[in-house]
Amino acid sequence: MSLRINNNAKIIFVILFLLITSGNLHAQKDPYQTTLQSLCDVLLTTQINGPTDPNFGALVCPSLNPENHPIHSRAAEAVYPFAIAYKLTKEVRYRDAAIKLGNWLIKIQQTEGKNTGGWSESWPDPEQKGWHGTTTDQLISLAGAYAILKPWLSAAEIEKWNQSMSMAADYIVATFPIGNINYNPTGAATLLYTYKVASKPKQRWLIKADSLMHTSTLNYVTADNFLSGEGKGVDEGYNMAQSIGYIALYAILKNDLQIKQIAANLLKTHALFVYPNGSIDNSWGTRSFKWNYESGTKTAPGVYFSFALLADMDPEFGAAGLKCLDYLNTRAMQDGWIGYGPHAAEHASSSPPCNYSTFARAQSIALAIEYGPKTKIQAKSPSSSQDHNWYKFFPDMKVAVIRTAKMMATVSAYGEIRRYPRESVCRGGSITNLWYDGFGTNGFMQSSSSSSYQRIEELHMPIEKDLLSLTPRVGFTKDTTYYSNIFEADARMNVLKESDHVKVVAAGYMQTIKGVKSNTSYNLTQGFYEGYLTKEFTVTGESQKYSIVEPIVKDKGTTFKLKNDSTVVIKTAASDAEWELSVISSTIPYKITLGANADKYWSPFPGVNAYPVVISFNTVSAAPQTLKIFLGKK
Repeated sequence: MSLRINNNAKIIFVILFLLITSGNLHAQKDPYQTTLQSLCDVLLTTQINGPTDPNFGALVCPSLNPENHPIHSRAAEAVYPFAIAYKLTKEVRYRDAAIKLGNWLIKIQQTEGKNTGGWSESWPDPEQKGWHGTTTDQLISLAGAYAILKPWLSAAEIEKWNQSMSMAADYIVATFPIGNINYNPTGAATLLYTYKVASKPKQRWLIKADSLMHTSTLNYVTADNFLSGEGKGVDEGYNMAQSIGYIALYAILKNDLQIKQIAANLLKTHALFVYPNGSIDNSWGTRSFKWNYESGTKTAPGVYFSFALLADMDPEFGAAGLKCLDYLNTRAMQDGWIGYGPHAAEHASSSPPCNYSTFARAQSIALAIEYGPKTKIQAKSPSSSQDHNWYKFFPDMKVAVIRTAKMMATVSAYGEIRRYPRESVCRGGSITNLWYDGFGTNGFMQSSSSSSYQRIEELHMPIEKDLLSLTPRVGFTKDTTYYSNIFEADARMNVLKESDHVKVVAAGYMQTIKGVKSNTSYNLTQGFYEGYLTKEFTVTGESQKYSIVEPIVKDKGTTFKLKNDSTVVIKTAASDAEWELSVISSTIPYKITLGANADKYWSPFPGVNAYPVVISFNTVSAAPQTLKIFLGKK
């Protein structure tokens, strides 16, 4: 009897041990790998598997806007994530999906005409009028997958894949540098990578790769360690989510520590705009019209490989990458896809989302797994956004980032508009991003969007109704024409450290969206204290009715109530805390209005709703008039 009990006890002990260790192993599973598999799995659900279908192997986009379930040629970049998923798991479904997708990509390659060897991003494109620069993104994915899949390709497929890679590499050699600067480091890494895996590599690929890196990329590193050349200026999103990562990959493939250090220096500066919740602030960049919180831009690969490939250069990078990955998994997903932003699911125009962000991030994460550190990245290393009480001002760009105990904010007067139109960004010294600890679901209290929502890149931007900018601003309407500080491309800006706060001062002239200057100047002084901020507006010039517009990010359940003539009380569903926006001083009478045109305060980039608090006042002379507001926890 006792023997039977002992045997039963042993069996129970073994079962419990296996359950416990199994749970621990699951808990310790690499978050990059689990995220990669999750993204690959949702992409697999959209693959065309009918052998008789002319697009057999392609991925169908779930989006309905601006096109109804399109097939994007660039979705074939998922060939590499599928291959890496197979390498990690040995699950043949990933391998087979990768081979089918790669074969489809080769099938739609241009084989004649001015873009021979390239792929049009606007496929199908029989007249070759579309953009072919993204050929480099497709080639590096095809080459990366080929190195893994070759043992399972037929002899005919091996020949076709090599011919395709060679044609695409020759296209890059013939046409690059091209477009914005992100294509240069991407092209350099692509050519180097392809040279290493192709059956008949060409020396000219290496020559062009070195030229694209040294002449066309590294020559554009600024004194502040930004990379300039995206829209003829600096774009935080594309730099972090693409260019820096490919500079790092090039350095790894070349075993060039000097270039890798340059990439690390660049990332150190750009990482200042990683917010405490793991989001990326590209509110101020030249291509911010396509900004999202999760990686700074919709269509670049993603920040994950940039942080992972450079994690051995600075422990902060590994920790920041994990923080960003956590934001992706806990705050950016929409039915398995990466969405446009926190409130996108509430809008039919942006739901279901386009698959671009999902396959692009899968590619970035696959590169992070393959070329990142082989030891587990530590999540406990501090990052700048977790530290308190610091600021950084970049006077050449007129951009400041400020971190206090309870807040993080970006203020921008960056005026680069040579490539992309004036209405595509916001500036003038306004706050373009504001995170407040404990506010709402994600901490975002204020954000920004294009001055006017225009589909600058039609393929990537959904059709929308008439929208109003989410950016805080001051302005007036004269003869039906609107003038505001956010249209001022030449504002002056300075940052001062006071004893108990950081003061940001911006000044300029209110202008129209086309850049016509008014006779009204403005001075905007913003003070960032430990747990609140102030904004002081001074207008001088025309006698007009002015409006200060303060859009506040509005999660479901957030309420706004006028407490009195000078104070608005804001409550979110996330806590019992109350916040206040109040006028604390004014040289003139004013009126607060809540919710005017509230339905227009939404933008798919960065994917949030806002609720407008408008403070109106009239001037009767050219004399300066000043109004100061408080925003913070009650």
